[in-house]
Amino acid sequence: MITARYNKVSWGIKLVLIFSGAFMGLLISSIIFLLCQKQLENLMVMKWLQLIQTTFTFVLPALALAYLFGGGVSYLKFTPIRSSFIWLCVILLMPLALPAVNYLKSLNDMIVLPHFMNGVELWMKQMELQSEVITEKFLSVTSLRALGLNLLVMAVIPALGEELFFRGVLQRVLAEKVNQNVAVWLTAFIFSAIHLQFYGFLPRFFLGALLGYLFLFSGSIWAPIVAHFINNTLAVLLFFLTFNGYLSFDIDLLGTQNTAWLGVISFILVVLFFYRLSRVKSH
Repeated sequence: MITARYNKVSWGIKLVLIFSGAFMGLLISSIIFLLCQKQLENLMVMKWLQLIQTTFTFVLPALALAYLFGGGVSYLKFTPIRSSFIWLCVILLMPLALPAVNYLKSLNDMIVLPHFMNGVELWMKQMELQSEVITEKFLSVTSLRALGLNLLVMAVIPALGEELFFRGVLQRVLAEKVNQNVAVWLTAFIFSAIHLQFYGFLPRFFLGALLGYLFLFSGSIWAPIVAHFINNTLAVLLFFLTFNGYLSFDIDLLGTQNTAWLGVISFILVVLFFYRLSRVKSH
């Protein structure tokens, strides 16, 4: 059978297929970007192109790889979660981790590279600034309809695609050769590095590990997908509320400066959550 034949693919070849799939998806979406170059000033076009990029880079490769590695969609572990405690963790984890994430971001911002790497540091800061400008343009909307599109492009599709690819495929393949914990952290490292945002590396690395452990302890891809969606939705909604004057407090400062102690407490609570979660069966 075809499935049985692909199950015999070596571990190294699997890794090559994973990264080749993402690269091909990125290449195809980049070609589409080039074909639409004259429309790149149109913010609506940019949002749809972003959705296309996520789909081709993560969603489609993950589905194709799941078939190649055996079992099709079932390989991705869309296992029902019947534990109410796991669902509680999934729902509360990202809001609970927010001060810790902000604290790590503040630490990340303080990193200074050696003098001989000034050029690299300047390039990274420029990349970060460009990303922030584009993200702010994407999020600066006033209507509920535009908010709905933002949630689709920046919360729903990224949560689905990135979790299917990183946790559903990459983490599982890495765990075939290394310890499960090592697989979680390696995947989190790659997940953060692939975004090419140095000054967001630590918080994204931390979030990647949280999502990886949710997948590991729950045994279901639904756990990291929903948690990832909640994290991104929080960011989109909080920006919307602040931009439209409904919220005056900058939530990104929670866990930094005078409230750094909240970041430490947040981290401790997250560790306790996962300690308890590791002892619960999902089904």
